[in-house]
Amino acid sequence: MSKFRKFITIFLLVIAIIVAAFEFYRTLSYAVNASMNQLYSGYLWMGVGFVVYIIFHKLIFRKNIDIMQTMSHEGAHMLVGALFLRRKIYEFNAKSAESLSYGDNTLGFVSSSRKGNRISLLSTLAPYMLPYLTFLLLLFRLMIKNQCLPIIDVVIGFSLMFYFFCWKKDTRRDQSDIKLCGVFISYLYIITFLLFNMSLIIYSLSGGITDPINIFGAIKQYFTQTWNDMMMVVDLFKA
Repeated sequence: MSKFRKFITIFLLVIAIIVAAFEFYRTLSYAVNASMNQLYSGYLWMGVGFVVYIIFHKLIFRKNIDIMQTMSHEGAHMLVGALFLRRKIYEFNAKSAESLSYGDNTLGFVSSSRKGNRISLLSTLAPYMLPYLTFLLLLFRLMIKNQCLPIIDVVIGFSLMFYFFCWKKDTRRDQSDIKLCGVFISYLYIITFLLFNMSLIIYSLSGGITDPINIFGAIKQYFTQTWNDMMMVVDLFKA
């Protein structure tokens, strides 16, 4: 990456992270107000899912958690590469840490087609900020009866806590993906999209049983609020 292109990338990411952080604060305020007004939302049930996952993590998943996390990590590479970048996937590999031979520290990899040597931040850093199973559950949430929302919200919380553990394990300065993209750029990118994705999830779990907000409504609500906030800032400068 040339110095000019790197400068532009960092500049845009800094702006994006400021906007994402402000909107995430807005989202948390929205959730707190909904809870204080005693309106039904998925936040309580999502919290139950957090607790259930921690129990499973300690008692049931502990023998296989490393390969589960590796499969999730490589699955994000494969999903984004295949669906959004239209790459052909040649090989998917995931191993347990106990199966590694001496001197081998590669737990998994995805082999795919790629034009030239260009690095795609979208696919390379996807495992560090994209809870794709959680978003699939949010899509499934559209298809169930409103009375069953607490059940799916517990499962959503369960899946999201799994990703929190994955990100805690993987997001390190010495991680090969992060080093490949550049540590500073990687962290700016990851934090920006983590805040964005968490905002969408929080919005998606609001609205109540009688009038739930789905993932598409959450996207509309997020960008509408973002646009309104940007116009508010523009008006301040005009004044």
